Amino acid sequence: MDLKNKIISVIGLGETGIATANFLSLRGAKVSVMDNKSHEQLSELASQLLPDVKAVYKNCEPHPDSEMVVISPGVDIESNFLKSSRQKGVEIISEIELASRFNNVPLIGITGTNGKSTCTSLIGEILKDGGISAGVGGNLGTPFISLLDQERVEYRVLEISSFQMEATHSFHPKIAIVLNITADHLDRHESFEQYAGLKEKIYANQTKEDFLILNQDDPSTHTLGKNCPAKQIRFSLENPLKYGVYVQNGNIFANIDEFQGKIFALSSLSSGLRWQVENVLPAVATALMLGVPLKSIQNVLGNFTGLEHRLEWVCNRDGVDFINDSKGTNVGSVCKSLNTFNRPIILIAGGKDKNADFSGLKNIMKKKVKHLVLIGETRPKFRSVLNGSFGYEESDSLEGAVNLAKEKAEKGDVVLLSPACASFDMFEDYIDRGNQFKTIVNNLKG
Repeated sequence: MDLKNKIISVIGLGETGIATANFLSLRGAKVSVMDNKSHEQLSELASQLLPDVKAVYKNCEPHPDSEMVVISPGVDIESNFLKSSRQKGVEIISEIELASRFNNVPLIGITGTNGKSTCTSLIGEILKDGGISAGVGGNLGTPFISLLDQERVEYRVLEISSFQMEATHSFHPKIAIVLNITADHLDRHESFEQYAGLKEKIYANQTKEDFLILNQDDPSTHTLGKNCPAKQIRFSLENPLKYGVYVQNGNIFANIDEFQGKIFALSSLSSGLRWQVENVLPAVATALMLGVPLKSIQNVLGNFTGLEHRLEWVCNRDGVDFINDSKGTNVGSVCKSLNTFNRPIILIAGGKDKNADFSGLKNIMKKKVKHLVLIGETRPKFRSVLNGSFGYEESDSLEGAVNLAKEKAEKGDVVLLSPACASFDMFEDYIDRGNQFKTIVNNLKG
């Protein structure tokens, strides 16, 4: 793809937008990057742009002479400011689509509503331990486009979100993984069907030389791939599989080509993975498909530290475990988290609405939640769904919520922050929310 003197607009001056603009500029394109925020808000980020890149503030309209528009993940492809470019027939693509056109090594793409970051990181660690070089990024950490200028690797392992898939055409992973699909981001996508369709795009360009790994237990994924020529591998927490990776009698087993037998005992998983088994199974399947030695797989499963804000154990106070699941920003994620524990749970939930349907939480909360503490702007919505069927308290602050939860907790209970909502009503992001939770918990007396 020749970029010399090509006029290109990049929309969004965040980490991905900066990486994209600099990548294009280094290859001779005439690049403008636009954002609706002010120079004052973005000055620190803008200082990372190369000198030849023009920055435009308080305006996301692409340059009128643009020959291509590259959008960051936070930019909706249906935005009104892209209307003129669409009418002119200007190609509008995502950063991962652009990067895929320059990529020259096999890709491993992981998508799904929940668990993507853990699965992506785990695959990267297993490959590294097995002597296979891999660049890890995408929606997790380093943008795909930035990985291209790093040292040569054998694979690139990418977490892929629905936002990133909106403007893709030729993205083609050698191994595609769909972990699960539950309703999320319906404040951006028109419907669950549209959202699910974007997840399916991850395998749209696969051939019979590729591999598609699917969750057999998830009702929205076990029927996928009917028209995909790639070789399919399934994983299951519930039932043995003739071909795939599964859990039985407290152990992980696999039946994949030459390997048939036990992989690892669940009781020996690291503390960072003990509540992430569903995300472990596709990572194991990937490793086996790539010929990683069993010893390397076992070594990582026993020592993986886990990721922050994803069922992260914080501490034990007076026999009560405090768990930070701030990344649990949708109903499906919270349901999975609640089902993880076979102990009484004091749940802290609530935040900024993502147009989610909370009714799916009602029955599982009756079964799993001992007490509920609500925070954030969605408190009235939770109240209307619960309709007096469940005891709860409310708090105007996270600190107040933690203290209320501590008062209700008894030895053997779990206090779980798993909000089912975005964080932006009270916090900078889910990371800020999780970090504040950990600080509050670690400062508790007693």
